[in-house]
Amino acid sequence: MFEAVVLICRYLFVFYMFYFLLQAGKCVLSPYNIHHINISWAYSKQRMTIVFFHLTAMLIIGFKPETGMFDIYTVILGSAGLILLIGGNIILSFIYKNGSKLLFNCTFFVMDIGFIMLLRLNTALAQRQIIWLITGFVATMLIPPILRVLPRLDKLKYLYLALGFSLLAATLIFGDVQGGAQNWIKIKGFSFQPAELVKLLFVFYLASEFSQKPSSFKELIFPSAASAVFVICLVMQTDLGSALIFFMSYLIMIYIATGNGFIFAGLSIFAFAASMLAYKFFSHVRTRVEIWLDPWSDISGKGYQITQSLFAIGTWGIFGSGLTRGYAENIPVVERDFIFAAVCEEFGIIFSVGFIFVFIFIFFCGAKAALRNYNRFLSLVASGLTGLLCFQSFLIIGGVTKLIPLTGVTLPFVSYGGTSIVISFVSIGIIQWIYAMNTLREQQEFFDRRT
Repeated sequence: MFEAVVLICRYLFVFYMFYFLLQAGKCVLSPYNIHHINISWAYSKQRMTIVFFHLTAMLIIGFKPETGMFDIYTVILGSAGLILLIGGNIILSFIYKNGSKLLFNCTFFVMDIGFIMLLRLNTALAQRQIIWLITGFVATMLIPPILRVLPRLDKLKYLYLALGFSLLAATLIFGDVQGGAQNWIKIKGFSFQPAELVKLLFVFYLASEFSQKPSSFKELIFPSAASAVFVICLVMQTDLGSALIFFMSYLIMIYIATGNGFIFAGLSIFAFAASMLAYKFFSHVRTRVEIWLDPWSDISGKGYQITQSLFAIGTWGIFGSGLTRGYAENIPVVERDFIFAAVCEEFGIIFSVGFIFVFIFIFFCGAKAALRNYNRFLSLVASGLTGLLCFQSFLIIGGVTKLIPLTGVTLPFVSYGGTSIVISFVSIGIIQWIYAMNTLREQQEFFDRRT
């Protein structure tokens, strides 16, 4: 009987995803007055869909067929996640009254999918994850009051630069090696990734540098050199995934700041040349490229991780094996690098494609915050943070599906990882704050026109 419930719920999960995306589409189209859409009701339907998804998944994960009982520990963790989903969304919607409700709905949905997969794979990690999610939620709550009292953020570029360099230098000197990269610092049993925090500092630094449009090529030399130092520090830590994310963020922001296609093309060529040098001088880069080109030649060795990921993605078809019925635990580091493969295996290809579209809606909201902004500095911040999240998601999903070589970064809001979760939440909070400032300005302009 329980097996039949699991199989039926595969279709129910696909329905949840389709319905959530349908409401997201309505929210996006609402400014165009298509079919007189009730946007508030669409947002409410999205929230209800997330809750039903969570409850359905908990019904499957929490129940133990061998005993005919629910596992209390799993139910408690699931209940904590549900409280965060409902209470967190309500509280943040109140704090960011003029923010994008669609952005929060999409963020909470992908967060819940990741939490459900962690709870299914490793309850100990799920317990830690809920603590990090709560920490990220609290940090997001504090962003509006903090930014309200801080001085002009566009005048602190040297502070961002000094803090960023200090954190990366400390990692080079005192950092621990995990997964082949020296990108962790441990302090009395507590460990974190400084590069995640440096991402925010890097974006704020570049936005400060370009808050006034560069009038000559000479004005690009110093920020470009500083960006190169950031990237070189990450390369020295062999954290090439983060180095690539930093470089692409720099590329996006300098193009937005200058609007110069020749600079963008020239830097793209430079990036290609740098990747060739990395392939020549770093053995692990060559190994990853070789695995990407032909993982099947050493399926039990170097190619084991990616081939297991491909088996997980392709074995069970468009509706998946059913939650708890897959073999994702056979994929090394599935809770961190390969959690998307686990989603594909148990929820199916259709659900996973929808999952990617939820991320696209997050990026759409970030781009909208950047484009609507009257303040050049805030527009660049929103562009940089959106670019960071977008490119990081592309890197890991592309790597897991063998579209590109694997870089070993986390999937924002989904993969297990404390620092990544908190910084991703803070990034969304800053984007929301910028979005809310845009809305307030537009409301004031509308009021001034009416009066």
